[in-house]
Amino acid sequence: MAVNDYQLAFGEVACVLNDASTSRWLSPELLQDAPVGHRRADWIAARILLAMLLNDGPLPKLARATQGKPYHPSLPEFNISNHASRVAVLVGSGEVGCDVEQIRPRSRFMAIARYSFAAHLCDWLESLSEVEQIVQFWRIWTAHEAVLKQRGGTVWQMSQLELPLHTLCPPGRFLQHVTVDESLIACCGEQPFPDDFSPQLLIRK
Repeated sequence: MAVNDYQLAFGEVACVLNDASTSRWLSPELLQDAPVGHRRADWIAARILLAMLLNDGPLPKLARATQGKPYHPSLPEFNISNHASRVAVLVGSGEVGCDVEQIRPRSRFMAIARYSFAAHLCDWLESLSEVEQIVQFWRIWTAHEAVLKQRGGTVWQMSQLELPLHTLCPPGRFLQHVTVDESLIACCGEQPFPDDFSPQLLIRK
């Protein structure tokens, strides 16, 4: 894999998930770790997308880092995000993080921003028109999530980040936003992203 050869997959869970894909792309050992309940479909669909991106046979059983980030010592670095029955998977040659959110109205979003973001980001957000504010709120939110996930952190550490407005990522890291329909995907990694970066794998209606 080239230094900046990122790969991104995005899919709707209902379109990704089926018995044939599960059997082809996921090992029995991995499936034993699948959760029960409402998270199961998203969990399996994300790992099918990962296996399809890697295109190296059934995905093996994965380990978990201290903060719960899945990994495998023989696989490239990857990160998974899901929201509202949509899943994104980012693969890279170094530590990566991604976050997907649906661009949507959010009650009290400025209060959330004041609690979660650095003051200069909130001041800039408040200077925008109402139409722009909600879009940029999600842009900043997903950037924070992607940076934290790239580091192996958690959302509870969001308020500790001091991200600059012009890059929305720390020095020595790179961030790229990708929009698919009404979904916004933030991708963070150790190398620059291509200007035309977009999902290599897209599975949706």
